[in-house]
Amino acid sequence: MHGEAGAEVEVVERRITQRLRRVRLERGLTLEQVAAPAGVSAGYLSRVEQGHRVPSIGTLVVLARSLDVSVAELLADDRTSPVVRGGEAPRFTQGDAELVQVSRPTRAALIDATVLRLRDGAVPPRPAVHGGEEWLHVLHGTLELSLGDDRYVLGSGDSAQFDGTTPHVLRGAPDVEVLVVIARDRTADHR
Repeated sequence: MHGEAGAEVEVVERRITQRLRRVRLERGLTLEQVAAPAGVSAGYLSRVEQGHRVPSIGTLVVLARSLDVSVAELLADDRTSPVVRGGEAPRFTQGDAELVQVSRPTRAALIDATVLRLRDGAVPPRPAVHGGEEWLHVLHGTLELSLGDDRYVLGSGDSAQFDGTTPHVLRGAPDVEVLVVIARDRTADHR
């Protein structure tokens, strides 16, 4: 990437890698303790933290889960305004997938809202599983949702709501834009 867009991508990538390391160290976890549940090697995680590798969106999701943070917290800038301007929303692009953080994440946030764009039939490397409840709404295109053993095809204007602990995969068919909102029960996190 070139110019302003390329510089913005580098800033977001650097923020993610620095936060992954900072959160891991704050929790007193080793590379192995975070990498193993995420299904990646400690060496790979080390290269990510050093900024030598950029994780896919799917890998970023499982790393965030291993650290008990949302992807939104890893993407967020340090501003405290409750407003997220469209042109300033943190973006993370990997291959044919782009995640745009449209909510202001905080550790205490009960919701995490993102716009997910999947192009050319992008498929994540593994099913997502997370705490809380997920609601998604197809803004444009066709989405294939695998939810446990069930498969659904959703078109523009369709929505789905389900328990985030159910393994799920979102696939663009061929291109899709989806609003994804994850609601978390923070009281359950502290039991």
